[in-house]
Amino acid sequence: MKLNAATELGTGKIKKKIDRQLIGLLIFVAAMMVVMTCLSESFLTVSNLTNVFRQSVFIMLLGFGMTFVLTTGGIDLSVGVMLALSGGMTGWLLSMNVNIVPAIAAGLLIGVLVGAGNGLMITKLHITPFIATLATMSIGRGVMYVWTNSIPFRNYMVGGFRFIGQGDILGLQFPIIIAIVAFIILQFVYRCTPFGRHVTAYGSNEEAAKVSGIHTDKLLIKVYALSGLMAAIAGITLASRLETVHPEMGKGYELDAIAAAIIGGTSLSGGKGSLVGTVLGAFIIYLISNALNLLNIDPDWETIVKGIIILIVVGVEFLSHRGKKE
Repeated sequence: MKLNAATELGTGKIKKKIDRQLIGLLIFVAAMMVVMTCLSESFLTVSNLTNVFRQSVFIMLLGFGMTFVLTTGGIDLSVGVMLALSGGMTGWLLSMNVNIVPAIAAGLLIGVLVGAGNGLMITKLHITPFIATLATMSIGRGVMYVWTNSIPFRNYMVGGFRFIGQGDILGLQFPIIIAIVAFIILQFVYRCTPFGRHVTAYGSNEEAAKVSGIHTDKLLIKVYALSGLMAAIAGITLASRLETVHPEMGKGYELDAIAAAIIGGTSLSGGKGSLVGTVLGAFIIYLISNALNLLNIDPDWETIVKGIIILIVVGVEFLSHRGKKE
């Protein structure tokens, strides 16, 4: 009972802090929109903002899984390559005239299995998450080059599959619908289920989580499998959107996913996360890219600005923790 009460108290404090961070992000977005509206007539239009949201969908999907991983105090550097492997598997099977349902199922399964494999390496071989997922990233990218022979997969588009990345329902593009549905489901899981509470408890205090009866190994395997599943969904959607799968598909996406989660208030040290913040973080990343593009500024500045934002967010978190200790 004492442990539960302490956990609820800690969760309440974390929620208040995240709420303040979300308000700060919303103020930043609003200020950026005001400035960009003054600088460019093309910025504050439905088509432009819809385009920004559509581009950020894939990082959002990866970021959702990453939020769970980071909340446990871990990290997943392999989401970009899992995206490529899953999209590649589905595209390859479709090019072999396999029915769309088993082709998509196989792509999803690849993501789940690779993600679960990461979890097994971390829990059973006691390899740190950084090294385990870095190894998976390297191996997976090599597999993509060997598998494709450095030649992109094409000629796999069929009507039903094309709809996943390019269709729309009542004017709302289907990739955006996928992201919205994924967010609703995962937000419920993260905030309202024992699994979500266990993820936060583990990230806050691993030893206390073990003492309270949480099967931490199973929990981590499930978390990394979930990250793989979200990467697979993003990969299949992106393969449909691009109509091609190349060996470097998704390269660098893992860094954007981590950045989106961190900007959104998820802590690198674990125990705290926000899927709403991840949505805003991904949107901000592409909003900056869009603004630079409209202002005809070198796109390389996007990486610099993104890094500065991450430094500010992490720096503020570090200073707040140090202030509490003092």
